[in-house]
Amino acid sequence: MHIRKGRPADLKACLQLDHSISSEYAWRMEQQENEGIITVTFQPIRLPRKVEVTCPRQGEDLLNGWQNCDLFLVASNGQHICGYVAARALPGHGLAWVQDLVVGAAFRRAGIGGQLFRETVAWAQEQKLKRLVVEVQTRNYPGICFCRAMGLSFSGYHDCHWRSQDIALLFGTTLR
Repeated sequence: MHIRKGRPADLKACLQLDHSISSEYAWRMEQQENEGIITVTFQPIRLPRKVEVTCPRQGEDLLNGWQNCDLFLVASNGQHICGYVAARALPGHGLAWVQDLVVGAAFRRAGIGGQLFRETVAWAQEQKLKRLVVEVQTRNYPGICFCRAMGLSFSGYHDCHWRSQDIALLFGTTLR
C-alpha cells in the first residue's frame, strides 16, 4: 500500500469509494439538568438491528471539505484508490483536525486506516501542532473503535455538527 498526497485527479475515485459502514452499536447521548448542574453521558448501546450509516458529508460538501483542507492523502494499491484522509491545521489552537478518514469497504481490515492515521500524525508533528482531534458520528461504532485502537481518548462532542444534524464525537490525543 502506498500513501501519497492526493491530486485533483484522485477526487473522483475518492467520491466513488463506499463511505458507508454497518453497525450494530451506537453511542447514545443523555443530557440532564438538575439544580444548575448539566450532566452529559454517552453510553454504547446495541441497536435492535444492524444499520447502514452513511457519511455525513456527501457530494459537494465532501469536495468543498477536501479543497479547504491542509492535508489530503490517498492510499493506493497501484490500481485503485483504497482510502483517504483529509485534515486541517488550526495553528492558533495547536490542533490538527481530521475531518475525514475513509477506507473503501472492499479494502477495510487490512491496516490501511492505521497507515493513513500514522501519516496524519507525522504531518501534524511536522506542523508543530500539539493535539490531534478526529470527528466521528455516534452511529459509526467501527470508527469509534478505530479511534480508541489508535490511542485516542474521548474528548468531547459537538451537537448538530453536520448538515444531517448528527452529533460529532471528538476523539483526541496529545502529540509528542
